[in-house]
Amino acid sequence: MSNAHNAKLARVATRPWGGCTTSTTPLATGGDRFQVVVECSAGVVLATSGQPYTIEIVAFDITAGVNPHSTLNNFTQQITEQFDTVNGWPHKVAVFTVILNNMDAVQGHLLRYYATLMSGNQVTAFVEGPIFLLFNAETEVRRTYG
Repeated sequence: MSNAHNAKLARVATRPWGGCTTSTTPLATGGDRFQVVVECSAGVVLATSGQPYTIEIVAFDITAGVNPHSTLNNFTQQITEQFDTVNGWPHKVAVFTVILNNMDAVQGHLLRYYATLMSGNQVTAFVEGPIFLLFNAETEVRRTYG
């Protein structure tokens, strides 16, 4: 981080629910939930400033051509905190759990996550993640073999 007053998003990626590392391949599998991990960093002044910020994640369903967020599937989420060591700065890792109460709506779909970082002091950052496939093998087996 070259500027003490800036922050940036390093990456956004998915991982199986409860996994310890984000996927380096563009594939997320799982049952009714998975996690989205956003990695951020901030300069030394901003990281301890107490300035409020918001990190938001938004998915885009490439297969359907829409944001798949609904009352049943919480693909879009955000947190609002302050830049400080209590919240993990200067190297913040934000973990969001996406719960799928309607897996059939996105089963076998290609998706991509986007993350934004916004703060009142004009800090804004944006990053897009790799394309991934949502696929639940258990659901597909039940569909195929009843």
